[in-house]
Amino acid sequence: MSKILTPDIVREELEKDGIIFGLEGDDAKEVLFNAWECALDVKSSWANGDESLIIYVQNTADNYEVYICTDDHNNNLSWDHDVYYYEAHEEWMERTIDELRHGGSVWIDEAIWEEMEYEAQNAWRYAYEDWFSGMFDDKKDELLDTGNYEDYKD
Repeated sequence: MSKILTPDIVREELEKDGIIFGLEGDDAKEVLFNAWECALDVKSSWANGDESLIIYVQNTADNYEVYICTDDHNNNLSWDHDVYYYEAHEEWMERTIDELRHGGSVWIDEAIWEEMEYEAQNAWRYAYEDWFSGMFDDKKDELLDTGNYEDYKD
């Protein structure tokens, strides 16, 4: 006799695989980095030159600071896309997460990173929730395909 598959059963099976529901902060970040095979450098004094995204401060000729968030290491900036007069932490974290999710490498100036930590913690939580949701759906489908369950109910 087949039984009904529930979210609790799916979560239990995910936990057996080491996938934990509700991780946040550095715990979520560690799991995501392992799954995405990506790299984030916030400690080096400058980018290596092969990162898929870099975020740093640049001074203008008349000594104003502007913020750069770009995928270009050759100073071919897109002024309407890469240059910011004000810090845009949430937007930069979105771009960072997108790069990391696709196995990219990101370098962020340490001073900027220190100011972005709140946004980063939120970003790791939301990114983990998205990743976990995908893993949940995959595991649910896998369990339904075994024939041991006749239906899924929330």
